[in-house]
Amino acid sequence: MSLEALRASILIPAPPTTVYLAWLDSGEHTAMTGGAAKIDSSVGGKFTAWDGYISGKLIQLDLGRRIVASWRTKDFPRDAKDSRLEVHLEAVHEGTRVTVLHSEIPAGQGEKYRDGWHEKYFAPMRRYFAESLPDPRKPVPKRVVPAASSSSKLLPTAKKGKAPPAKPAAKAAPVKAAPAKKAPVKAPAKKAPAKAPAKKAPVKAPAKKAPAKAPAKKAPAKAPAKKAPAKAPAKKAPAKKAPAKMPAKKAPAKAPGKKKR
Repeated sequence: MSLEALRASILIPAPPTTVYLAWLDSGEHTAMTGGAAKIDSSVGGKFTAWDGYISGKLIQLDLGRRIVASWRTKDFPRDAKDSRLEVHLEAVHEGTRVTVLHSEIPAGQGEKYRDGWHEKYFAPMRRYFAESLPDPRKPVPKRVVPAASSSSKLLPTAKKGKAPPAKPAAKAAPVKAAPAKKAPVKAPAKKAPAKAPAKKAPVKAPAKKAPAKAPAKKAPAKAPAKKAPAKAPAKKAPAKKAPAKMPAKKAPAKAPGKKKR
């Protein structure tokens, strides 16, 4: 047969750490549920609740946040393994949201334990914390201490019965006032000797002016560069006249030939 699981939740008007510590304390667990509990509040510690009807062992503890334990009742079959119980604590505006995750419950018993968580744990826990702690939703009124009047005096508490008659106070002899002693006249305070006028620092001699430097000698003016003598105009060579040609010699006139005989 398959195992069963359930989830149940409720708001408790108390901080998470307060609920956590109460769950793991034997006396407070007993007070907040109404059934006797005995708890070893360490990892691996065993516990019983509701007059021994519930038993188990603590597996994991996370301060103010989570409690993990093995859990069983006397109604579990003998051969059934322990169920697993996780109690989660979440801080909310109203206080703490307590969420129970209960798994690995023997088949057919899940609904019975769902009702048991609400009736045997959540309802009495809500009443317990509402009565023992102020509701976090309501502001805590400031305590006003009345101011004591200036005329009030602290008087010893009168004892019961008749008080003995008060004896008349003896007259006190008049006390002559001793003449007030005049305070000795204080000698006039000596004036502190006047301090000698501070010596003036000697006037420093005016700094000597550096001798004026002699004007730099001007470099001698360079002699004007001599102009090169103008070259004499080149003489034009007289054009040579071509020699007059000799008149061509006329060939000598041939002597008249002698007539042939």
